[in-house]
Amino acid sequence: MADKKRSIMRCRECGLPRFVSFFMKWNADGTITQFMRRDFRVVILHFGFIDSLFANIESRLGLSIEHIAFEAQRNASKATMDSFYDKIPGMGLMTRIGFVKRMGVAQFNKVGAVTGQCISETVEYVPGKYAIARIRNPFHLNMMAANVVGAFESLEGVPFSHTWEEEARDTYLIRIKRADEKPEIAGRMMIEYLPIIPGDLKLERCPRCHAPTALSHLRWMENDGVILDTRTGTRVVMLDGYMVAAVFREMARELGDEVNELLVDAQREWTVNHVDQLDYLRGNGPLSPEERREAYDRYLDMLPLYGQGNPVALEVGDSTIDVTVENPYEKHILAGTLQGLYEALERSRSKVTWKEPKPGVISFTVEGT
Repeated sequence: MADKKRSIMRCRECGLPRFVSFFMKWNADGTITQFMRRDFRVVILHFGFIDSLFANIESRLGLSIEHIAFEAQRNASKATMDSFYDKIPGMGLMTRIGFVKRMGVAQFNKVGAVTGQCISETVEYVPGKYAIARIRNPFHLNMMAANVVGAFESLEGVPFSHTWEEEARDTYLIRIKRADEKPEIAGRMMIEYLPIIPGDLKLERCPRCHAPTALSHLRWMENDGVILDTRTGTRVVMLDGYMVAAVFREMARELGDEVNELLVDAQREWTVNHVDQLDYLRGNGPLSPEERREAYDRYLDMLPLYGQGNPVALEVGDSTIDVTVENPYEKHILAGTLQGLYEALERSRSKVTWKEPKPGVISFTVEGT
């Protein structure tokens, strides 16, 4: 099956897609937010993190969490699209018109490619009734289906259900149709907008598009719907910053706080592997004090680039590290990230604790055991 070639406008200075630098803003507080809605966070996540997180948690719990993740992502996708429509005067009335709805669907297809989520094309669309989309290279099939369903619910203002089938390798047909109602669990998976505190983080920026120049290791492959981290040869994706928190909030409510411990440990394992991929150790010998500090700084510098928070303080002791993060993306993920970073660099098992001195600020301590 031959795909038509796609081209996107890029910054002539740094090569970043202009869509990204226009609609996403890297802020001085460690967050990435939408241009149309500055309280709506976006994060860059590694494909391996998303893929392994759910599989790891499911294997430990012995049950599937796919339905919970789907409803959380469906709500987040709908909120993302609503944020565009709500900010454009008269758009709510205009989207009642069939050809305007088709234009909205075409824009959604472009967003999928630019954010590294997939290549998507509309096969068939009858406004208000059903649609069929061909999805190639989805970052995660269940999450991508949730994005499609949520986007159509925003556009049409009614619930949808979905089915999918594999058409070819890494290519799927997703069929959605109007539904009477959403599952009961959807009402518990609403996203929560936490306040964002101001910061004074200085990022070196492109003089033309003002995006951070440190993103140069990311390569946008729009004809594959992929964003590639060229340092490791692995895939990353731009997503809302709310799905994971909603999923584990619901799981903790149903199964208890031990679910959060599993989340921390799953992220710890992933981070150990990620640090190894980045080759921070460069050999088998111990790092010097200067090399240790540099390695911690380099990894923490990625947090604001990926919209995951602003690390404002780092203390590296003989057997501990203390890190304070403002506007953390998700505290359990960051706890696992810091624990995994410590274990990768120190080659030692550890424990992690944290406290929240005030809203929007978390202080983590990782100590060797």
